[in-house]
Amino acid sequence: MVSVPHRRRGFTLFELLITLVVISTTAAVVIPAFFASPEITLENASVLLAHDLRAAQNRSAYLAEPSRFEFFSDGDGYRVVGPRGQVVENPTTGLPFVRRYSEDAVFRGVRILEANCGGDSILEYNAGGQALESARIVLAFRGETRTLELGRTNGRVRILGTTSGFVDRGY
Repeated sequence: MVSVPHRRRGFTLFELLITLVVISTTAAVVIPAFFASPEITLENASVLLAHDLRAAQNRSAYLAEPSRFEFFSDGDGYRVVGPRGQVVENPTTGLPFVRRYSEDAVFRGVRILEANCGGDSILEYNAGGQALESARIVLAFRGETRTLELGRTNGRVRILGTTSGFVDRGY
């Protein structure tokens, strides 16, 4: 009888382990370098703020109750409170609607330089989800800035100088 050589199929556990180590090491070096770029971090923070403004507006309209988007005086973030002054749930995450940049590794160092909402730093939405005033918010990170504008009549958010192509579709 003729012996047929045994062919090995697949990968050994050692080969898979080496592959995993290489991928993990590459990710550990590349991901922090990517997010260390001021342009990337600032753009992502701006887009996240735009989405949070829209989520707060939609929440007010859906629940038919007013809410307030309050920017912290220290520039470290914002929160959304309901009609009784309690922090509300973020409809997109199910968590309390509070964002502190200093507590988020990706956005640590981002600051709100200006939050002008009709003369103060509180943006109010009525029970129909309409902003009661226009808003201009300036974010900063490592010497760069990005400005967001929210229209009073239509509630649309614009990011001036966006590099991501962000467009607020109004929902």
